[in-house]
Amino acid sequence: MKFKQWLWQKLPPRIGRFLEDGPETIIESRLPPEQLLCCIRDSLNKVVSWNNGSSRGSVIGFTLRIPWGSAFVNDSFAPLFRGRIEDAEAGSRIIGRMSHNRFVQVFMAVWCGLILVFSVLMVWTIIFPLAGWGLLWMANGIISVGDHFSLDRRERILEHLRNCAAGTL
Repeated sequence: MKFKQWLWQKLPPRIGRFLEDGPETIIESRLPPEQLLCCIRDSLNKVVSWNNGSSRGSVIGFTLRIPWGSAFVNDSFAPLFRGRIEDAEAGSRIIGRMSHNRFVQVFMAVWCGLILVFSVLMVWTIIFPLAGWGLLWMANGIISVGDHFSLDRRERILEHLRNCAAGTL
């Protein structure tokens, strides 16, 4: 376990954040769960504006999976909200976490792991470990470019869910 924590600290910062899920978010609503579910389902896949994108995603039962994106670009690295709607005393609540596509997270974990394993196995040369470290930082740079061009996708998803919970959409 200590080795995993040590290794996690050595990864570039954006890759580490990409592979982890965010903290749990709870959004309270006065609406009953069925009405909140209908509100969220009706608000999905509608273009808010051409520049700002829209909430896309799926609602299966009381489970939510909502990314924020453009109608023209499919970004597999886009953050998404995974959550569920539960009954509460004064209505309902949305409980979930910001995350990324699981397939993309597994791909990045395998890719970074193979780079690290290859770099460790080729430690007898100086070029391969440096190249592996460079590839990890290159992936960090690619993720930061994507974050730079769409800064507030996480906030837009949460704002959209708060508006649904308030019944203003």
